[in-house]
Amino acid sequence: MSSIEGLWQQRFQQHLKDTRRYMKYIFNDHLKLVLVFAIGAAAYYYQQWLDTLTPAFPSAFLIAVIMSLVLTSGSIRTFLKRPDLVFMLALESKLQLYFKKSFFYTFSTYIYVLLILTAAVAPLHVKVTDQTYSTIFTHLILLLILKAINLKMTWWSVYFEEKYARWIDYLVRFLLNGVFVYFLFVGSYAFFPAVTGAIIIGLALYYRSLVKAKPLKWETLIELEERRVAMFYRLANLFTDVPQLKEQVKRRAYLDTILKSIPFQQQATHRYLYTRTFLRAGDYLGLLVRLTVISGLILIATPFAYGNIVIVLLTLYITGFQIMPLWKHHKQVLWLSLYPLQEQTRRAAFLSIIRNVLFLQAACLSIVVAASNLLVGLLAFVAGGLFVQFFVTAYIKKKAIA
Repeated sequence: MSSIEGLWQQRFQQHLKDTRRYMKYIFNDHLKLVLVFAIGAAAYYYQQWLDTLTPAFPSAFLIAVIMSLVLTSGSIRTFLKRPDLVFMLALESKLQLYFKKSFFYTFSTYIYVLLILTAAVAPLHVKVTDQTYSTIFTHLILLLILKAINLKMTWWSVYFEEKYARWIDYLVRFLLNGVFVYFLFVGSYAFFPAVTGAIIIGLALYYRSLVKAKPLKWETLIELEERRVAMFYRLANLFTDVPQLKEQVKRRAYLDTILKSIPFQQQATHRYLYTRTFLRAGDYLGLLVRLTVISGLILIATPFAYGNIVIVLLTLYITGFQIMPLWKHHKQVLWLSLYPLQEQTRRAAFLSIIRNVLFLQAACLSIVVAASNLLVGLLAFVAGGLFVQFFVTAYIKKKAIA
């Protein structure tokens, strides 16, 4: 590579190419349809919820928690690769421009995130405080500056070698960011956010003094970059095959009881295989848990009973659609073709697992709904059960495994 700038540009273009390649599979027509309904329903119920609020609602505290999570999280995309540990080590003193470009690229992505998030919380802030939308613009500028400072602090925290230093760093910055945003949106005197901002800047300068003149933490930076790339590939792998994805298998001994319940019979071979794969390989189980927990929290926060049924159905659709790649998980394993079993047995085992998983999720979400409204909870369970049966029989059976 003729220059450091050219190296960054080449890797950035490769990053864009990979992202575009897989994003077209992630945002397919089915997911777009779900997102349209989900965003529309969320906007409707959000507006209905705002109409029920009074000035006593702690909007500033809620906004502070949400904003602080975004401000504190995230790190700089470096596009570093494992061979750089050897071939770029001698160029360490010449990489300032490379990492500056990485910083500005990462910061530009968070501009869009903060714009969307600020636009989302603006109606809540105006409704509770009776302030005008013009004040939101000033808040946004300050939040962007604070995000830039947090990105630099995240970069400097990579140099910390203590075991729990990064966790302490995250907790301290989360609290300081939350206090700053709270003072900003609660409408306090300018003195309080100014003092909090000065503390954050002072902490950033202290971080910089600690790591000044220290060599780059190559292994840590490469590990962080590989982790971010692997996270995106795992998401894309739920929609299409990703050759670059490295398979991860977790023991999860606490789930052995589920496997022991499967009878030791020839006809249960594929049932055991797919159940074990779902529990241990890839991120299928994690996906189910995350979507169920997130949907459960949304159901708890949604004050409109019958709208919860729609949330349950959307969650079941998203979960079922993203678990479907389990069918092709073992397609490269030729030994499975030696099983003295018919293909229909394999299909039935796969469909049974998908059906049971979605029924379990429907039951969990219906219990959450029933906690606030028993009738709606029962309706959600019945609607969820009918949807699961239709989705597995009419969609997965005819299209996914055809």
